Amino acid sequence: MTIREAPVLLAAAVVVIAAILGGAFYPGPRIVVGVLLACSLGWAIVGLRGRPMAEEFLAIGFIVSGVVSAMAAATVPLAAREAITVWIVAGSLFFIARRIEVDTAQVALTVVTFGAIIVALGVVCEALGLGGIRVGGLLENPNIAASMLVVSLPILFVIEGGRRWLVSAGAVIVLGLVLTGSRAGLLALLVCAAFILPRGRFRGVALLAGGLGVTSILVWRFVDHPDVLAWFRPAIWAAVLRLWAEQPLLGVGPGGLVDAAGVERLLHTDHVGQRQFLISYAESSPLALLVQTGVVGCIIAASVAFVWWRGAHRSRGLSKPLVAALAAMAVMAAFHDLLTIDVVLWWWALTVGLFEAEGRPPSAVAGFATQGKIAGTVIGLVIAFTVLWGVVQPAWARWLWRSGAPDEALAARSARAEPWFDAPLEWRVRDLVKRESWDWITAAEAISQGERAVGIHPGAARLWSLLGMVHTRVVTDLGPWPDSIARARGAFARAVELEPLQPWAWLEWARLERNLGHTSGAIDLVRKALDAEPHTVRARLFLARLELDRGNRDAAREAYSKATESARLRTHSGLSSYERELLGAPAWQFREIAQALK
Repeated sequence: MTIREAPVLLAAAVVVIAAILGGAFYPGPRIVVGVLLACSLGWAIVGLRGRPMAEEFLAIGFIVSGVVSAMAAATVPLAAREAITVWIVAGSLFFIARRIEVDTAQVALTVVTFGAIIVALGVVCEALGLGGIRVGGLLENPNIAASMLVVSLPILFVIEGGRRWLVSAGAVIVLGLVLTGSRAGLLALLVCAAFILPRGRFRGVALLAGGLGVTSILVWRFVDHPDVLAWFRPAIWAAVLRLWAEQPLLGVGPGGLVDAAGVERLLHTDHVGQRQFLISYAESSPLALLVQTGVVGCIIAASVAFVWWRGAHRSRGLSKPLVAALAAMAVMAAFHDLLTIDVVLWWWALTVGLFEAEGRPPSAVAGFATQGKIAGTVIGLVIAFTVLWGVVQPAWARWLWRSGAPDEALAARSARAEPWFDAPLEWRVRDLVKRESWDWITAAEAISQGERAVGIHPGAARLWSLLGMVHTRVVTDLGPWPDSIARARGAFARAVELEPLQPWAWLEWARLERNLGHTSGAIDLVRKALDAEPHTVRARLFLARLELDRGNRDAAREAYSKATESARLRTHSGLSSYERELLGAPAWQFREIAQALK
């Protein structure tokens, strides 16, 4: 091992640290992980020798296609930037890991194995503490833990160590994998065993026993721990395909699925809030790749995999452990959207690269130079800057924003730290809207901040609705200026276009129309809000008020009765915050309508 390969070991250790820190999803740990990754990747790339291989050139093309897709979608720039940076880090990890010497690869794989053992022990401890399975241990999601553990098992077949130690490590990892309760993880375990175990009677018996065990666990899970998502996964897949069909070539942009999915909220008729669940993940990585990068991105990604696979077969072939790891990855990716789960992508990219380096013939020369070159230095600096810009800077802004109680100074400081971060702007606008009295100075600041918010996150329906509320407040408090009326209607129209299945923007738009004297138009808008969520109590009460405005007391009485029926549902246990908001309304509104109906 040379000093030039030290940063690769550092990068491997950082990925393990990220997993131990719970995936580094939270701002504080993410800052630390991002800085360490920037340093280790930049340092490692400086020492690389030779031009990228064909598949690596194609991978650069995939990143470029992701940037083009994000620019074309233009709905959520910050999420797109973070998603693309995650892919760049994963590609860089693979790029440096596959070029190290065999003995260094052995050390790095051992580090990854120790990380997997720690993750597995975290799962075991959480399962013991909670008295059940379906746990994530150190990580937020059991499927994230399973995705990392199942890919780590084949490493035990290539690293050096005593049989007793390797068997013990394997037992701990398998136990942790089972306790995650991940159905895809258990299936991936079987597939991994099918590829890695030697042919013969032993493999047949092992697979049969494993299949029976996995089937028993799955049956028990479905009976004792029913998972609604399992039944909704086909509906999610169908909804994702509909989103892709609207933008087939370039997709909705990296990181843009959440914003795009507002028009495809799934119906849950057994809940009070029937449209409360947003499709946050495609529940399948291939579908996520298709919907976010379109056909263009999928073709390039498939070309990368094909060229790499063909080159590996021609040069040295693929070892059984590597094939087993790839098969496990394919199973996990088929049933879970891991495209933006950075710690999993980094773990996988590092593992595949190290497998490739470990399988290199002893006579082959590793890809590190004794002296760095200017091109390598420039590329290393660019990669380091990209990681700092795409990982550390957003995390730093979020850390600042969460460091204290929100106020005007903190909002300004967080916005300066990350100009594409919309949370401080949203808070400031809402704070201004809540003020009892308005003047032109307040209105000007609210409009400026609201327009800035939708400018940096144009795919957020809530920000467009908030901007509409700002202009409505201008109309209400400062006069029905034609420009304010037009801007309010335009903002609400954009909000309901992005989120037609949520009642709030429809309801606020209806309030604007009533203030302008358009009672019939306001009623139509309230009915659209109730079509989206029939139990919206405030919409029912507002409908009653509108019916009273036009003298239809019977319709008003019916709307008031339905509002009362929905409000009684607040006594139900287990309501989400969204459902409590649907069922909530000020007591004075009930009293006012009741008095008017006497």
